Formats: sequence, structure tokens, C-alpha cells
Amino acid sequence: MNYLTKIMMKIFNNSVELSVKIQKMSGNKHANLLASAIITLKGDDNTYINFSGFTIWKSKYEGFNVEMPAKSKFFKYCLCEKSLWERIKKEILKEYEKFSIPIIEETGLGQYATIVE
Repeated sequence: MNYLTKIMMKIFNNSVELSVKIQKMSGNKHANLLASAIITLKGDDNTYINFSGFTIWKSKYEGFNVEMPAKSKFFKYCLCEKSLWERIKKEILKEYEKFSIPIIEETGLGQYATIVE
């Protein structure tokens, strides 16, 4: 028999800040897997919680897809309300686009070099 216990707990006092860290994936077996993302929810009292395992994929149609941390197609480690998930995806994609813009540095005499991190 399964039991569900509901515990009410106030984690953050007032506001919550969402931050995203992008890590480029290289040498993986899936050519369309571009990066992974870690999201951090931080409260105004400096308490925080991290969620890792989000992945960014090149879409076979157009653009990019973001997937939740999962063991398989049918078992997700992270579930959330649909509108919140859409906001999280939007922030992850926005950060990925900033992350994937190359840094250009002027080397002199009108020449430029791309800095690869």
C-alpha cells in the first residue's frame, strides 16, 4: 500500500531568484545533445536549492529542445506545473543562447580572433 504524507513548509520568505548555469557537452554519443543545465532557485534570505540534469538538444525541426532530468522517457526526476516549466525552459534557452555566442577579441591592425573557452 502507498502512503502520501503532505508536509507544509515555507522554504523561501518572499521572492525567488532563478539562475541557470550551462555546461557544454562534448564527446557524447548523441550528436544532437548540445549542453546540460543546472538551475538554482535562491530565496531572499540566501537559502537555495539546485536542480541538475536538464539537457539542451538540437531539434530535428527547428531551434532547440529542453528536457527535464529523467531516467527514461517515462520516468522524470523533476515534475512541475506546466506554466512554471515553460518559464524555466525559456530561461534555460535564453542562457544557452548567451553561452553559445562566441567572444571576439581585436588582435590589432583590424584583425579579430575568436576566443574558445
